Parts: sequence; structure tokens; C-alpha cells
Amino acid sequence: MRRRIFWGVLLAAIVALLIGLTAGAVIRQQQISANRTELNRQAEVTANLIGAELGPSLRADDRGEVRQILRQLRLIGGYDYLEAAIITEDGVTPIVRDPILLPQFRAGSIDVRAVRRLDIEGTPVFATTRGVDVGRIRLLIAIGREEPLLSSGAFTRPLAVGLIVGVLLALAVSWLVSRRLSKRLAGLEEAAVILADGDFGARAPVEGTDGVAELSSTFNYMAANLQQSQRRERDFLMSVGHDLRTPLTTIRGYAEALDAGVIEEEDFPRVAEVLHRQTDRLSRLVEDLMLLARLEAREFNLRSEPVDLAAHVEELAAEHRVRAEKLGVRFEAQIGDVGSVDIDPDRIAQVLGNLVDNALRYTPERGSVVLTMTGIGTEVIFEVADSGPGIDEQDIPRVFERLYVAQRYRPVRPEGSGLGLPIVKELVEAMHGSVAVTSKVGHGTTVRVTLPLSVGV
Repeated sequence: MRRRIFWGVLLAAIVALLIGLTAGAVIRQQQISANRTELNRQAEVTANLIGAELGPSLRADDRGEVRQILRQLRLIGGYDYLEAAIITEDGVTPIVRDPILLPQFRAGSIDVRAVRRLDIEGTPVFATTRGVDVGRIRLLIAIGREEPLLSSGAFTRPLAVGLIVGVLLALAVSWLVSRRLSKRLAGLEEAAVILADGDFGARAPVEGTDGVAELSSTFNYMAANLQQSQRRERDFLMSVGHDLRTPLTTIRGYAEALDAGVIEEEDFPRVAEVLHRQTDRLSRLVEDLMLLARLEAREFNLRSEPVDLAAHVEELAAEHRVRAEKLGVRFEAQIGDVGSVDIDPDRIAQVLGNLVDNALRYTPERGSVVLTMTGIGTEVIFEVADSGPGIDEQDIPRVFERLYVAQRYRPVRPEGSGLGLPIVKELVEAMHGSVAVTSKVGHGTTVRVTLPLSVGV
């Protein structure tokens, strides 16, 4: 990465240098063009002034008067060169002594109104000529200024030096920044390798407040969550192992007792009932574990079909009412009519079954469980309320974690896997709904499920 930063900065600096040199050349050319235009304008004005000053009575031998006017105009205009010559059939006869500009113009280039760049004793000079008629005499006026711009080398050299210094400074800064950045990223990389090797306690150093620091903070946040997930997974496996061991121990004990012939024949029905109950508990735990694994991996499908939801929920409520009566718990169902809707009836049965089973586990004898269904617009709301012991407020955000409630609160009836609420959460979210829990210690718990519905055809 350090090399990439270095070469990237170098490329950007070279591009900036080329752009700067090109811009300087363009600006210089524009200035030259503007000065040529201005010199042409001044030559035109000067020629007109000379014609007006000398008048139509000028004779060929009045050279002194012409020289005097030229000196005045040269001072007024600030010209470096101002020369005049008489144009005759034989050629050009200079009026000024030792002319400098006039010899530079060939006969064919006289009065072409073009600005030429002359080299006079090593000094660049812009010069142009104008012809003016004064009486019967035609004068050639040559006007020149030393080039007002810097030479190409003098203009570009400071710019190039400045840009090169800037490039070197940019490279030095980029090297220092990339070195420090690489060092900080090396710490992040080392922490990532440690994390990948299974040590979820790895943390990256956080320095400063820039993007790398934010990345390190995000990494540490991820590592902390992974560490917490690992801890929860370990606790979950230990709890599952304990829940598996209990029925297995019971089944093994009775199996050994039967094999040893120490159980009397009249005890066979009781032993069969115990074995049946423990195998059901074991089977339910395994099935719930497999279902939760598929739900979390999204390895299941929703099969929606037109369903009379009120009738479907009423059938489910009838089944749970029979079980509640056996447990001495009053079960009520308040079901509103929402018509025919497109929904997966099996998933609805799983959601409500887990909620009612969970409520019955924690509701004592002579308590109550109430199932409510209400349609509001394009949503249906299910609520399962119980009169159990309730849940502490600080535990409510974690009730959907696997086995959390089962570990924190002792159920009245231990039957069940303790995975009902996590399964409900996964199913509801798969159906694009939401689930929430409200509870108060000593006043029971209410689980509210909201699902979007579409009306069946």
C-alpha cells in the first residue's frame, strides 16, 4: 500500500507539473498576442500624429524637424525605438542617424502592418512599421519595444522549480503518511490474523480520529460481538447438553432397571409414561434445534395460500384449550374476522403454537392465557398474554436469545426446549413482520406479533 500511495502521489505531481507548464506557456502566448495588438494600435496612432504634426508643407530636406518630432513622440510614448525614413523610388533613405530597426526590415516587408520579433544585440524586440503620406513625401515609421514579457526560460524555470519542490514535498509527506498508515494498518492486520486463528479477544490499536481509527474501532466492535456470540454459543451448547443429558439419563436408568428386572410388573405403565414423556421432550428439543438452524440459515420456504385466518386460528386455539384445561390454566381466544388472506398457515401455526406453549410453561395453575387476533388495515396483530411471573425490564431485550429465558427464569412446567421465542422471532422476520415483548414482574407477559397481509383472491 505504501508503494501505491507513493506512486499515486508522484503521478499526481507529474500531472500537476505538466498542467502548470502548459498553462504558463498558454498565458505567455496570450500576453505576447495582447502586446502585439497594443503595439499595432500605438503604431497607428503614432503615424497619424506624425502626419498631423508635419503637415502637407514638409520638404525632403526638412529632416531636422522630423527628428525633433520623433524625439518628442518617443519620450511621450515611452518607446524603446522610433525611427523614420523617406520612401523613394530608389528605396528607403533613413532620416535618423544610425537606425537600428529599419535595417532589420527588408524592402518587401515594409509597411505590412505586422509585428515582428527582432533580435537586437541579444535583446528580443517587438517592432512594426507604418507608412504615412506627408505632403509629397511618404515616410516610413518604424516603432519598437523591448519584449515586455519574460523569456521562455526565465518564465518557465521558476515555475518548474516551484513545482518540482512541491512534488518533492508531496512525496516526502506521502512517504511519512504512508509509513505511519502502514504501521497502524499492520496492527489491524495482526489483530485480524489473531481473530482468524480463533482468539476472539484480539483488539486493534485505535489511534487518532481518522478513517483508520474508525476502521479499527469497527473491527474491535465486530470482535467484541464475535466474542460475545462465542460466549453465548458456548453457554447455549452447555445448556443444550444439560437438557439432552437429563432425559437421556432418565431413559438410560429405566432401561438398565428393565434389563436388570428390578422393576415390578405393576410399575410398567408408570415407567412407560416416564419414558414416553422423556422421549417426547428429547424429540422436541432436537426438532427445535434443527428448525432454528434452518431458520437462521434461511433454508426454508414460505408457502402462501388463501386462508380464512380467523377459522384457522380458531382451530389452533381449540387444540391449545384442551391442553390448558389439563394443566388447570384458563385459556381464552378473542379472534377478529380478517377475511381470506394469503399467508403460510403452517408458519402461523408454528408461531402461535410456540407463543402459547411458552405462556403455558410459565403460567401457574388457576392462571390465564389469552390469545388475541385483530386486523388493522393491511396488518394483523396477534397477542399472547399470560398471568405468569413476568420478566425483568433489563432482560426484555434478550428474551429472543436462545435459552436465555429458560436459564434466567424457572418455568412452572419444564417441558419444552426453551427455543420457542427465538423460533418465533426468526419466523416472523422471515414473513416481514415484527415481534415485541412487554412485561412487568408479578403481572405477566404479553408477546405482540405484527404481520403484513394481502387479501386472498
